[in-house]
Amino acid sequence: MKVIAFVIKTGLILSFILGWTVPTEATNFKTIEQLVETKACPSFLWQSCNLEGANLEGFDLSNAQLSGANLKQANLKNANLRYANLSGGNLRAAHLENANLLGANLSHAYLSKANLTHASLLEANFTLANLTHANLEKSTLLGARLWGTNLTQANLTYASLRGTNLQYANLEKSNLSFAELNSLLFRDSPQFTNLSNANLEGANLEGVNLETVILEGAVMPDGSIHE
Repeated sequence: MKVIAFVIKTGLILSFILGWTVPTEATNFKTIEQLVETKACPSFLWQSCNLEGANLEGFDLSNAQLSGANLKQANLKNANLRYANLSGGNLRAAHLENANLLGANLSHAYLSKANLTHASLLEANFTLANLTHANLEKSTLLGARLWGTNLTQANLTYASLRGTNLQYANLEKSNLSFAELNSLLFRDSPQFTNLSNANLEGANLEGVNLETVILEGAVMPDGSIHE
């Protein structure tokens, strides 16, 4: 055991001094194979699950345990992520086009610049997640939880957000043109949902009470600018 500890310690020191890099699990097929077989994020000596840039297109990862995983720029197009746990994960610039994320847990996840075009996000949990500059065009968010979610400058054109909870959400400068927003839930918390400078042109706001929402500079459904 002492010899093993010495080797590990020496390797870490040499890596630091000589600038060696430890191979990431994203390049290790066994990591992806293990993930698919066990649907659990593998643990390693020096770092947790790293699937940065991994090609997981079309994979069945339903109910997978990927909390805190690094999926930056990963290809998850058409993947089945129903009820997967991705909370606290790094999905920056990840490709999730046409992915199925029904009931998935993405709370506290980092999804800046992620592509979720046509994704199924029904009842998904995005509580306190970061979706700045994300592309959610034509995505389905019925019943999703977006409590405190940062959607600044996100693209939500033609997205369906019926029955979605947007309490405390920040949608400043987001594009919601032609989105389905009827029966949207802002609750009754005054001035805690930010739609300032957002584009709501052509959006369906039937049955939505906007009295408690920040709308300064927003383009309204009829094309007028809210003062």
